[in-house]
Amino acid sequence: MINKGFMRALTLAFAGLLTQTAVFASDLVVAGVDNTTANSAKKAKLVDLWQPGDSGQRMNIRGRVTGPDGEPLSGIEISIRQPDGDGDWIEQYSATLKTDAKGRYQFGSVVPESNYCGAPHVQVMVYQDGWQYFDTNLLFGEEHAMGASYSEGTPVFLEESTVDGETIMFGRYDIVLSPD
Repeated sequence: MINKGFMRALTLAFAGLLTQTAVFASDLVVAGVDNTTANSAKKAKLVDLWQPGDSGQRMNIRGRVTGPDGEPLSGIEISIRQPDGDGDWIEQYSATLKTDAKGRYQFGSVVPESNYCGAPHVQVMVYQDGWQYFDTNLLFGEEHAMGASYSEGTPVFLEESTVDGETIMFGRYDIVLSPD
């Protein structure tokens, strides 16, 4: 007959294997841990420029900032500025984000509309001591995904998703900084 101590150790070992399998199978499953804490550790804080009632299609952009060696850079300040859903430049759609410990950032906004400054875009700038100045425009729309551009910048593909009954566009933009 198997003694109780051995059976308990076997059960705990088996549970540990299941926990590891569950964690590797899906990054949404964290056995035995408070999910709100675990999920917040997995995402950079969302800086949301969008407000209820704003015109335009909601979007969320996320990414990572790394050095040329691929190491994440924490505490990097990223300035963003864009027109709103009507193509107007207003203060609400301007902010400075800071990367988390894993170099991640995330912001919510609206897909910008065309304006007198060319293609709809989000200006992204990084000026950080020890790193070369970085400046680009994130461009949206099918014409940019196919390589056509009437404004300089970086095309970003937006994917549509439904969250709590609302359609939101999601995109990703990673930044690689070069040392000064």
